[in-house]
Amino acid sequence: MVFSVTNKALLSFLSLIILASFLCTTLASVLPAKGQVLSDDWRNEIKEYLLEIDKNTTAEIVIYIVDSLYGHGIMKDRTELNDIVQLGVYIFNELPLDTPSGTVVGIGKKEKDNGVLILISMEEREWRIEVGYGLEGYITDLESKRIAENYLIPNFQEELYGEGLASTVNALAQEIPNIDNSEQMPTRGRYIYDIDESPADNEMPWDFIVLIVIFVIIVLIPFVWRSGGDRIGNSGNGSSGGGSGRGGGGGGGSGGGGSSGEW
Repeated sequence: MVFSVTNKALLSFLSLIILASFLCTTLASVLPAKGQVLSDDWRNEIKEYLLEIDKNTTAEIVIYIVDSLYGHGIMKDRTELNDIVQLGVYIFNELPLDTPSGTVVGIGKKEKDNGVLILISMEEREWRIEVGYGLEGYITDLESKRIAENYLIPNFQEELYGEGLASTVNALAQEIPNIDNSEQMPTRGRYIYDIDESPADNEMPWDFIVLIVIFVIIVLIPFVWRSGGDRIGNSGNGSSGGGSGRGGGGGGGSGGGGSSGEW
């Protein structure tokens, strides 16, 4: 897990990082010289909580704060990323973060993609919660937006940044299953089903099956009618499409799942 703050007045764009991996390695540097977003007490409290989340769930939560979307110095293809969504995706997947054990790229455990990024831009008063692929079933776009609206935004509007970040992290952590939580599995959103659910509860109703059969017949009859006289000599008439190309092949991270807004 990483907790970092950048200041555009500094040549380096990293001025605060708290990293906690599964081995609980940590790194904390100084806060911005111009304006202190968090007190030391809040920084230490959040750091301890991030470590606890990693220990109990293996998920990594990153808090990354920039003074502004302009002048932070984070570049892609020689162009500074000034859009908070694009910046969030880049930080999540590609930005190298220095740790005591070396440079880390990508938030979340390898092959789990179980990371969350909380990105804050102070000058524009914008926020972004970026969710890794491995947690999208637990923290949906709507859920991340609800958490921000209930915890981050009200506190930030009162300039209670420590309270806002701590309560947001807490709310996100409530949606992440513990390592030993083997009795429940997520489907979509906040819906949960039990793996020991009896087969009778999973049976499809007969009336629903009948409706499906009728629907299929209605759809197929016109097709069969039109193609009935052309079955010979036209076997190559349709276009193939060549495969859906869905494969990602490598560990994905995040593709923009989450939510964003202003306070």
